[in-house]
This record gives sequence, structure tokens and C-alpha cells, in this order.
Amino acid sequence: MLSVAVAGLRARWGSLAGPLAALALGVAVIATMALVLGAASADPHRLPRRFAAAPAVVQADPNLRLRDRYGTPTAEQPALPASVVARFPGAALDRSFPVRTPGGPADQVGHGWASAAFAPYALVSGRAPGRPGEIVATGGARVGQRVRVHAGETDGSYTVVGVARPAAHAADVERAVGVEHAIFFTDAEAARLSPSVDALVPADQAAARQAASIPGVRVLTGRDRALADPGALSDRANLTSLTSFLGVAALLSASVSLYVTASAFGLSVARRRRELALLRTLGATPAQVVRAVGTEAVLVGVAGSIAGCVLGLVGGPLLARWLAGHDMAPAWFTVPRDAGAIAPLALAFVSGVLVAVLAVVAASVRAATVRPAEALREVDVERGGSGLPRRLLGLAAFACGIGLLLLIAIVMPDLALDAKTDVELALLVVGGAALLAPTLLPSLVGLLTWPFTRGAGPGGLLARERVATGARQAAGTIVPLVITLGLAVAVLGATGIAESVKERGLHSEAAPADLVVLPSGGAGGSGGSGLSAALVARVRAVPGVTASAITDTSVLAHEPALTPFHLEAPTPVPFSAIAVDSPAVLGLRVRQGSLNGLNDTTVALDASWHKRAGQAMRLWLADGTPVSLQVTAVFDAAPGAPRIVLGPHRAGRSAQPGRLYLRATPAAEPKVRAALASRDAAFGEPDAKVVTTSRWTAAVSDRQAEQTRIGLLVMIGIAGVYGAIGTVATAATAISGRRRELALLRRIGTTRLQAIRFVCHEYALLAVAGVVTAGGAAGVVLLGLGGAS
Repeated sequence: MLSVAVAGLRARWGSLAGPLAALALGVAVIATMALVLGAASADPHRLPRRFAAAPAVVQADPNLRLRDRYGTPTAEQPALPASVVARFPGAALDRSFPVRTPGGPADQVGHGWASAAFAPYALVSGRAPGRPGEIVATGGARVGQRVRVHAGETDGSYTVVGVARPAAHAADVERAVGVEHAIFFTDAEAARLSPSVDALVPADQAAARQAASIPGVRVLTGRDRALADPGALSDRANLTSLTSFLGVAALLSASVSLYVTASAFGLSVARRRRELALLRTLGATPAQVVRAVGTEAVLVGVAGSIAGCVLGLVGGPLLARWLAGHDMAPAWFTVPRDAGAIAPLALAFVSGVLVAVLAVVAASVRAATVRPAEALREVDVERGGSGLPRRLLGLAAFACGIGLLLLIAIVMPDLALDAKTDVELALLVVGGAALLAPTLLPSLVGLLTWPFTRGAGPGGLLARERVATGARQAAGTIVPLVITLGLAVAVLGATGIAESVKERGLHSEAAPADLVVLPSGGAGGSGGSGLSAALVARVRAVPGVTASAITDTSVLAHEPALTPFHLEAPTPVPFSAIAVDSPAVLGLRVRQGSLNGLNDTTVALDASWHKRAGQAMRLWLADGTPVSLQVTAVFDAAPGAPRIVLGPHRAGRSAQPGRLYLRATPAAEPKVRAALASRDAAFGEPDAKVVTTSRWTAAVSDRQAEQTRIGLLVMIGIAGVYGAIGTVATAATAISGRRRELALLRRIGTTRLQAIRFVCHEYALLAVAGVVTAGGAAGVVLLGLGGAS
């Protein structure tokens, strides 16, 4: 059987070029996505920086663990409890907090001097700080220079008494590429500026083992020490977002690849109906026919999958580099070519072989089961539009898509803003339409016949009848077009709807405001890059001004959609929230209670949480701290608008307001600008800037649109390019198999021009049918999402 399969492949290698190319490129897409997704999901591929010379690092566990051992990551690194710190009197304590100096980089960070040795840093000039007003710098400062340092709510003037640099590379110390921009204070001064302890280095191994036994504490050794770097939490958040995004992109790309590959191989078998019919006439059993075709599929699948995996090894690092260059991943992110690449490549390889085999076998079973006496008749005219399993699968996919739309519209409208849900919905509806294409195509062709037959002579009539009597083969030709175009339109349209909803929510939140005050560097928030309390007080003191300071944060809570069914998720999930010092300039329509009662012991929720004013709400703050807050107000739910509003000090220990909504009289606006400009210019620029509300919302929308555009380049670009190539390859395969038919037309007197016109009529008709099918499926998705939003 193997020799027969090899001989058959040699004889038909030209007709297999299209399916083989589709398979190789499809596997390459899957391998590329799997490699990047695997690298983003695995342990960080970077060496430790901050604690490269420390044997072990003790930190609070940044995962909330309730009922399972995996837990949910918190948005902020929790501080080590004072009780834990007290158990290790000989440990070196590390406090990391954002600082700012005139002309310094935006990512400067402060530490106590005791932790400098664990990077390790070494003095290149001067001495260690010994008094509260002394610092050691790592930038371009000079010994003896006076420097203004801004840390949180504190401004101070310090004397540079030393300059430090990372120590030279040592054989027993792992080093990372790049260094932090650090300023070292005395340990006492660091404790005053940032009382919380972020990490500690135990004095010996016994202390490290003791720390490992404490609940809620983790001990990092080896390469895992990179998780204690100051930027590790933001890197993890970026990789988590990247993993979620890549999961959506991989789902979309893999689905397009599998659809197109299966269609190409199925069409290649359908073109061999005469050959399979002759085999049945000569006495071959159905099992022998299927086995022969299946063996060929395995050989082609293995060859195409190997080629695709090789291409994936090249594409994975290139995609990772592109993502890092567009700030969608940390700058150090890459795809390592090590043992971790085996699993993604194996997945892509097996997927390619399975799709090739299943597509070929499924197409060959129908031809192989034809009785010998009917074999040749079966060659000329297909029986029926498609098999019952395909019709049932298509109806099931379409029904699931409609069900998901109803779920979004009735129960969980916020799902309309989730990219993964949008892609899944598009795959169900568009995929269902593609599966039903052989059944729908004859009727659709009848409706579309008029433009192609009226005045077109016998060529148009022949094209119509050719499609009607060969619906399965015709459907196989347009499936790549339906999948590619339908998914592209549906996903792009869903993204546009989501962006529009988010913009409406932003407008609603800031509707009462005339002006918005922003940090000079842009939108601030946690990390000390926001608006200081002194600045907020200075603006609020201007006559004729009413202000609301807004801090973006994140909380963990149980999914509210499950509450009506008396279910509770085993692990809380993250929700975005805002913390507000005053609700005076906040655009929320209150149903129950009052926002005036908002403080650090209360919370305001939208109606989707199914809570009443006065009830208790259990939450976990950004650092995982559990709180039970009284609901002071319930406001109307609106997709894209805030769902949780907290008191002013619930956003995190280092968080500062990222924006200040102002309602100001015309006479007050110049005074606000003067108040912002009144601060001394020691830092080279004012603390904040003021813009109109419409200008701010437009800028936020533009920034979100740019991020969305970059994401869609990956999500739609890869799948779209591959789908276009697959469409061309499938059409080429279909045309190459019709040489006998076109030769017959020439023998009965058809001119070359008439034959070409006949083929053009047919494929124009198929193209229009594919566009209509794709547009109809995408329209169902977009109409449903638009209605739900």
C-alpha cells in the first residue's frame, strides 16, 4: 500500500502543490503562534538583576489562593507583613519605590543602601550614605552635587556622596542585560519614604528554609530571583495580557489554517472522483480505497508539517521581536530555541498531519462507498449537497453562535467587549456558514444567477448549472474565501463596536467635567507617576472649582453573573475599578443610595452586581488584601463605564490619582492653569497639564485605537494573509483538475475565448456567492453585538 501511495504521489505531484503549500503555511502559522504563546506562558527568560548576587529572596506571594493551588495574580506586589519581617532580624531588607530627579529617566527607583550589595552594586567614587540627607546615585550625578528628589508625596534636597555601578561580571553571579536607574538612601531614610518592605534577603539557608514554611510567602532562588526585580510585576502583567491576546490570535489563526487546509485537501480528493470510481469498478473494496488515500495523506501531511515547523522556528522569534518592538511585550521577551520549543512544534506537527488525514479520509469515504455499478455515474453528477454529519455540525455551530449572542444580550453584556468572546462568536457563526456552504450554495446561486446569465450567452448558463451540480466541489473552492473574509469583517467590526462602547463609557464617566488635569507625563496612577496630594489640594482651593480625583486600580471579586444562580466561582477574577476622593464630578446615574457616602469603608457598584444599598460586598484589593465593604450606592450599568467605585485610599499603597475631573466657572479656568504653573521648576517641567474633557477623551480613544490597530495586525494580518494564499492555492487546485472538462468543451466546438469566459463566469459567480455568505455570517455577528451593546 505504501508503494502504491508513493507512486500515486509521483504521478500527481503537480495537483498536490496547492494542498501541500496550504498545509505547510498552516502548520507554520500554528507553530509560530504556539512558540510565542509558550514562551509568554513559561517562566521568564531573563536573568535576575536586582538580586543577582543574593542566594535567596523572600517576598509575599503575589497570588491570591483560596480554593486551588494556582491562585489568581494580584495587580500589585503585596508587602511583606511586619510579623514576617520581625522573624528575620538578621536579614537585609529591600524597599523599592519610585523616585524622580530633575532630568532623570522616568523609571527611576529608590532603595535602602543595605540591599545594594545583592545586585551587586559597587562604589566607583565617594562613599556610602551615612545621614538622612545623603544618597548614592547610579546615573550621571557627581559626588558633592545637590539633587532634588521627589518620592511619593515628599520632595527633598539630598547630597550625592557616592556614585555606584553594577559590579563586574563574576563567574558565579548571573547577570541580566540592562540595569535599573537606582538611587540609594540610608536604610532609615528609605524606611521613612516607603515604610513597607518589598523583599528581604535571609542571612543563611536555615532562614530561607524557615521562610519557605510560612503561608503567603515565597522564597525565590536561581533564575526565579528575576521575579523579585522591581519591574517583574509589570512584566508579568504584560505577559499575562500578551498570553490572553495571543490565545485569541492563535485561536483565530489556527482555525483559519485548519479550515483552509481541510478544504484544500478535501477538494483535492473530490477532484479524484473518477480515479476512485475506477478503482471501485476494478474490484477495490471501500476499505482499500480509504487506506490508499489515507496513506497518501499521511505522507503529504508529514512532509508539509515538517516544512511548516521549520518555518515556525524562523517565524516565532521574528514575531516575538516584533511584539517587543511595539511595546506589546517586555523588551527582553524572546522565543528560546531550547527544549521548551519541542511541545509547541509537536502540537503544530500533529495538528497538520491529523487535519490532512481527516480531511482526505472524510472526503474519500463518500466516494469509496459507491457501489461499482454506480461508480462512473457518480463521477458525472454529485448526489446531494453535503453529507448529514457536515450539515449537523454546521447547524450546531451556528446554533451555538446564536446562543452565545443571546447570552451576551441578556445575561452578560460586558462579554461584547471581550476580544476572545468576539473571536469565538465569529468562529462559530462564520464556521457554521462555511460548513453549510454545500447546502446553501445551489439556492444562493439561483438568486445570484441573473447578473451572470442575462446577456452572457450559454457561458453564464453553463456556469450556473456547473455550480448547481457540483455543489460540494464549488463549496470547497469558496470556503477559504468565506472563512478569511467572514472572520476579518466580523472581528474588525466587533473590535470597532467594542471601541465605540468603551468611548461612550469614558464620555459618560467624565460627562460633568469641563476640564481634566493630567500628570505632565500622561495618564498616571500607581507607581508614583500620578498627581500628588498637594497638587490636588492646590487646584481644589481655586474659587469656582469642583474636583474629583480619579485613580485607576484593579480588584478581585466573584463573577456577578453567577450570583443569581447562587453559584460562587472557586477563585475570584480581576475587575477594573476606580478610586475617587469625591464623587462631585463623576457621571454616574445612581439608582439606590448616594455616592456622598463613599469612603474607605464603603463601595459603589453598578446594577450588574445584583447588590442593594446597605449590603456587604466582599473584595480583594490590588495587593490581595481582603475587605468587606458596605454598598453605599448602586448606579446604572453601562458597558465600558466603571463597575466598581472605591474610596480614595483603596487603590494601593503607592497609587496616586491619574486624572482630576474639574467643573469650573469660566473665570476659574485661568486660575487653574496659573495654580498648575505656580510650582517651582526644579524638575524642569510642571507637575501637570490641563486639557478640555473632549480633547482628553479623544486622546484616550486615539491611544486605544492605536493599540487595537497593532493587535489587529497580528490577529487579522497573519490569518488574512494565509487565508488569501489558501484561497488562491485552492482555486488553482480546482482549475488544474478541470483540464479534461475544458478539453471536452474544445472538442465539441467551443472556442478558446468561450472556454475562458465560461471559467471566468463560474468563478465570478463563486466569488460573489462567497462574499455574500461571508457578509451574511459577519452581519449576524455584528447585528447581535450591536444590539447587545
